[in-house]
Amino acid sequence: MQAELETYLQGLHSGQFRAKGPASSQPGATPQENVAQHAKGLKARPISHADDGSGLQPSDISEREPGALPQAGMGCAVGAQFTTGLIVPKEKIAANGDYNLSGERYREGGAKTNIFPLVKLSEVCTVNPRKSQLTEKPETRVSFVPMADLNEHRISFQPSDEKQLSEVSASYTYFEDNDVLLAKVTPCFENGKAGIARGLLNGIGFGSSEFYVLRSNGQVLPEWVYFCVMHPLFREAAVARMTGTGGLQRVPRDYVENFQIPLPPLEVQKEIVAEIEGYQKVINGARAVLDHYRPHIPIHPDWPKRNLGSLAENLDSRRVPITKGDRKEGPFPYYGASGVVDHVTDFIFDEDILLISEDGANLLARSTPIAFAVSGKCWVNNHAHVLKFAEPATQKFVEVYLNSISIEDFVTGAAQPKVNQEALNRIPIPIPNDITTQQAIVAEIEAEQALVAANRELITRFEQKIQATLARIWGEASEAGK
Repeated sequence: MQAELETYLQGLHSGQFRAKGPASSQPGATPQENVAQHAKGLKARPISHADDGSGLQPSDISEREPGALPQAGMGCAVGAQFTTGLIVPKEKIAANGDYNLSGERYREGGAKTNIFPLVKLSEVCTVNPRKSQLTEKPETRVSFVPMADLNEHRISFQPSDEKQLSEVSASYTYFEDNDVLLAKVTPCFENGKAGIARGLLNGIGFGSSEFYVLRSNGQVLPEWVYFCVMHPLFREAAVARMTGTGGLQRVPRDYVENFQIPLPPLEVQKEIVAEIEGYQKVINGARAVLDHYRPHIPIHPDWPKRNLGSLAENLDSRRVPITKGDRKEGPFPYYGASGVVDHVTDFIFDEDILLISEDGANLLARSTPIAFAVSGKCWVNNHAHVLKFAEPATQKFVEVYLNSISIEDFVTGAAQPKVNQEALNRIPIPIPNDITTQQAIVAEIEAEQALVAANRELITRFEQKIQATLARIWGEASEAGK
């Protein structure tokens, strides 16, 4: 093998040889052919001019610097691949009519070792079943699924609406129970919107025209199809092959139909699905904890109520807003009403402080916390109040309490809700005078939050278990020839 490689390289630099590719009538070498070529050793042959008149031929290398390679589309061996680029047949580039020149779009990837046969999705699924097979009456009630109903990276979803068949049959995408729905348009595809239709009204659903519907022909479980189209091998290549312009690019149908997936026996599929669903239940439970946990302080009726202004020093006068155009990127966080909005080159605070939103819709919506602790060097603009507390326990107590109550009575302005400094200072806080009691309450809350935070690590670990399970079936990618 080493002798052949040296011979090949010498020939390449002298202009006498080139890597042997497929014949001019072939569309390109397959991964299997590439593996076979490397398994047998590198082969070389003298360069000759093609007879098809296709343009500049590989023999013209001799007129360039030693070792120079011809440009793509200039008569190179069709299907030949080099470590720094790709040579792609012009017919393949023109196939979709958009002449996309992104190399990743056409990269086939390395050879893969699969323990189960690979089949095209179109061989085991019908893509977008025809509506003509419906026999139900026009007045039949069916489920309606807009794009918003489809969850991100979650296999199940709940239809939000129902309509008469006659209302939706002309313009919307048709599907039935156990069909897999896959968002095909950006950014929904990249965000992981997909799921399996279950519990549809009369077993029938209609939804967004931006869905692909994948219906198993019995050789694959719907869950197996879902896991395959959620796999990085499917999704990363799909993004590279999207067509369209601007923010409305779509995954081509022929990509979905021709993508190859492993086909284990149904019994093996059931075992794999059961294993993954077990992991997913743990993930779902951990997500439920993260979604629903809110720290809460049980208020004792004997605690005195103190205005917030009497508990902390207000540092709003030290705030300095910087317009976006004047900010220079740096290492220090730049805070606004709801958290970090940028990073800048300097800081104006270097201490433990509590920031409280001064304005914004979130003062009423409360989709994110309005009070958040900050430590260390940072910059704060004039959209967040800055409070300094003498005791860390008091700061934490106030933070948790403010995030658990409504402050609507202290908000002014309809178009732009705002809590001014005077209103902030008036907010009553029921709090024990004893610092030891405050510390005990805060310690309990922090212990709870540590347990909740552990759920994030649990999610990460079990998502890795799912990927490892799928990797066993897909096989490990390897470079051709290794």
